[in-house]
Amino acid sequence: MKQSSVIVKYLLGFGLLALMAWALYASIEFYEETEESGWSVEALLNPYLAAQKFMTKSGIEVTDVDSLVKLDELTGLGTLFFSDANQVQTDRQLLQVMNWLEQGGNVIYTADSVSHDDDLLLREFAVSVDLREYDFEDGKEAEEKPLSETMREYNRQIEEGKSREEIAQSLGKDEQSITRVKFGDEIGELEIAFNDRKVLTQAYITDAESDSEYQPFSWSNSEHGIHMMQFEVGSGLLTIVSDPGIWTSYHIDQYDHAYLLWLLSSGEGNFAILHSVLHESLWTLMRQNAAELLLAAGLLILVWIWRTAYRFGRLLPRDLSQSRALGEHFSAVSHYLWHRHEGGYLVEPLRQRVLRRASLVLGDFSRSDEARQYELIAERCELFPEVIARAFSIDEFTEASFVKTVRLLKHIEQSL
Repeated sequence: MKQSSVIVKYLLGFGLLALMAWALYASIEFYEETEESGWSVEALLNPYLAAQKFMTKSGIEVTDVDSLVKLDELTGLGTLFFSDANQVQTDRQLLQVMNWLEQGGNVIYTADSVSHDDDLLLREFAVSVDLREYDFEDGKEAEEKPLSETMREYNRQIEEGKSREEIAQSLGKDEQSITRVKFGDEIGELEIAFNDRKVLTQAYITDAESDSEYQPFSWSNSEHGIHMMQFEVGSGLLTIVSDPGIWTSYHIDQYDHAYLLWLLSSGEGNFAILHSVLHESLWTLMRQNAAELLLAAGLLILVWIWRTAYRFGRLLPRDLSQSRALGEHFSAVSHYLWHRHEGGYLVEPLRQRVLRRASLVLGDFSRSDEARQYELIAERCELFPEVIARAFSIDEFTEASFVKTVRLLKHIEQSL
């Protein structure tokens, strides 16, 4: 009887714990919440990261290219996308791109609205870019929204759970003009929201009788102008667009932007993105155009290193037998001064010696001026004062005048 009562107590306790656990579980509300952490550093640094991932998932390998020099090094390349404008500025770059197109390459090129005149590729195909001025209805300019209204709209969209990027796009988005790109009956028309501020023009489109070497076989335009045109170059295809921003991570998910990029890419080969305005490095330019200068500079550096570097090996003892005697040294110094027309330095010690002896022998010599000193010496040596003055003042010598001056000074010294 006691054992059965213990079992009943355990069962009741277990049932009570199960009931409490169930009640606790029933009171918990489960929900999912997504926190928007913003774009990653990689996405911020690479505006075409979404396009790269889209192409990769489509089975097309994407390669980043940072220089046109590396174009010949890429294997299996089918399409080259110039993500920034004005990237062909030298004749060598133009020839390289044209040869690649002739061989069947596929190029998607971006037109520049600022300095397209310097872009050799656009000049080669007679393509220019115009900036369209916005027209306002009834001749009135669009009024700018007050800051307070903009902030209220921003807070409202924050409460709706939109990200900062989406809000920025919605606040800055004006009414867009859609460009319809035709790809035949199988694909139909694509809707693309190019920036309608920039439009393309080409000589053949504006004047069918123009003598333009290259003529586009296809062009697409909105109500404001042309935004995309295509040329056949040999076996290759060149597509020029006015606005590559449709393929950035901000806009590639809009309309048919991603589909257009996939259609423009070559069916064969990889997809390469040339990211920035590229100029070949100074080292590359010098190696290609001034190899002889680099070789000469290298030899000059080697000679300088050899000249200034420490010598290695055993130090040889100094040969004292080859040393110059003191008299030879004085003679060499005198010849050096004489050849540099510094004869005054050679006679100056003799002049000072004469003056010191005169100050000892002649009583009023030290207190007299220079002219009087010359008169005192002249009286003592029985010479004219002009002769004494010339002996102490002349500094420009010929060989004869130098010998004469030395003899005169020696005579004065002996006479004192």
